[in-house]
Amino acid sequence: MSPFRESIKRLAQSMQTCDEWLEMIRDLNEPIPIGEAPRGLRMRWAEKRDLMAINALQGFVKETDFMEQSLRKGDRCLLLEDNRAIRAFAWVTFRDFKLALWYTLKLPPAWCYLVYVFVHPHYTRRGIASYLLGSLMKSLRESGNSRMVSGMFGNWEASIGLHHKAGFQIHRRLAQCRILNILPMPPKDEAGDEDTID
Repeated sequence: MSPFRESIKRLAQSMQTCDEWLEMIRDLNEPIPIGEAPRGLRMRWAEKRDLMAINALQGFVKETDFMEQSLRKGDRCLLLEDNRAIRAFAWVTFRDFKLALWYTLKLPPAWCYLVYVFVHPHYTRRGIASYLLGSLMKSLRESGNSRMVSGMFGNWEASIGLHHKAGFQIHRRLAQCRILNILPMPPKDEAGDEDTID
């Protein structure tokens, strides 16, 4: 490589930041740990009337209208609530899921993607996320689903710990980079532990 090209390459690398994105996978036919039901919280499937509250909890990943359309298309959201409010929820889709402009996660039949798990900060460290995720996986298995995929950044230690505890394994690692921390670049696949999904 010429010195000019080499210096351009070094400059481009110095101007980009990269994050690791993990795709984790869980065989729903394996035993599913659920844990103890949290006291004072009841579980049910979300309905249209719940979407505004779900969105307000954390500024959920999509607009309320998008969430309503997603429920109509078959997405599910399992939630835990007390007498006053929703305290935790887990959102799952069964359709191909666009993770970035350049990357759509393709889901084979009987596979699902865990879009989001949220527990209100006042209810963390009580086993609620484990119970909610285990209950969701059990329900999905009973509905005929065989695999669940989930994605997260490599520095989300609590999320990675939750998924490992629930039996997820790393399926694929992607390096997602941005130039000047603004312009996204397509991710580079960094040799996952299994074959790719699509």
